[in-house]
Amino acid sequence: MKVLLASTVQEFYRQRAGFFFVVLGLIFGFLSGREHHAFAVFFLNDEHGMLYLLLIWGLYTGMVGQFVEQLWSLPAYTFVYQARLLPPLRRYYYLLAVALGLLQPILFYGTYIFFIARQEARQDGLLGQYWPVPVYWLLLTLLLVALAEHRLRNPGKVQKQKAGTVALPFRRPRSWTFWTLEWLLRERGLTLLISKAGALLFFSGTLIYYHTGTYDLRLPAIGCTFAYLLNAGVSYELYLWESRVWQWGRSLPVAATKRYGRLALLHAILLLPETCLALRYLGGELSPAGLLQLYSLGLGALLLYHSYLYRQHQLMEDTVRPVFILFVLLTFTVMYKVPLWLIAPGLLVGSAGGWWRWKER
Repeated sequence: MKVLLASTVQEFYRQRAGFFFVVLGLIFGFLSGREHHAFAVFFLNDEHGMLYLLLIWGLYTGMVGQFVEQLWSLPAYTFVYQARLLPPLRRYYYLLAVALGLLQPILFYGTYIFFIARQEARQDGLLGQYWPVPVYWLLLTLLLVALAEHRLRNPGKVQKQKAGTVALPFRRPRSWTFWTLEWLLRERGLTLLISKAGALLFFSGTLIYYHTGTYDLRLPAIGCTFAYLLNAGVSYELYLWESRVWQWGRSLPVAATKRYGRLALLHAILLLPETCLALRYLGGELSPAGLLQLYSLGLGALLLYHSYLYRQHQLMEDTVRPVFILFVLLTFTVMYKVPLWLIAPGLLVGSAGGWWRWKER
């Protein structure tokens, strides 16, 4: 079952990372908590609200079913048809686990609607309107299981996997930065999605807590820095790109300052979604200088971590401790009222010096 989950569920979220990035942008960027609450109440209270919800979830389930159909048609996935040799109950159990893994967004949003219905139950009695959601879960899950079972029973013709990359709607620019971002999205989309989801969730929690009272810049500085450091997994993938995938790039006649500048630009681009979220919710409460200090602090901390990776090649899990130590040191530094405009340049200079010292190792 682990092989089936890894080869199907993880591959779905990896290939559909761009779609979920757009969804995350809508959830955390354009819609506030009040608007999310209004949508949930609409689905519960409107006469046709649950039908609209079923239509949206049905479209998502159709997209998932089409993905499974195409994925299991590839030559590399002929091994899944060996599941027909399993007893029916065990096979259905495996397919049910795959279906639940693919329908996680529906399950999470349905749970959110339940909490809203429970919260509003005392006032409007909306909890009684929630009953179609578990029924939708059951129907859509069984539908996906039936589609997967039909595919296993009717293998049909295996599609030939096309070689090469997907053609872009525009001419690919001659830019190392663009190539790196394209590789990151195509090959490490799942890591990018998980890192961004965690960072945006923690960023949102920090902003929500900031609005519960009167705080100075130190609170968002600590919370936002931790959210920025949750992108350490993406930064590690960039390190692997340059040191393992793009090895011949080191032999190109490119100045060291330009190489470091490209890495800094990549990290600056990767931190833009969280920064846009800060602009959305803190733009009217913090000055542009304060927002710039938060952004520079997170960028400097992440670049310092990235430079540390060149000191000695380590596994990703072995680099968690340095990230934790860095965050603790920054927390104490910020709490002792050291100005952010002094900490951020220090981190940037330290990252540049560390990278210059360890880059050839």
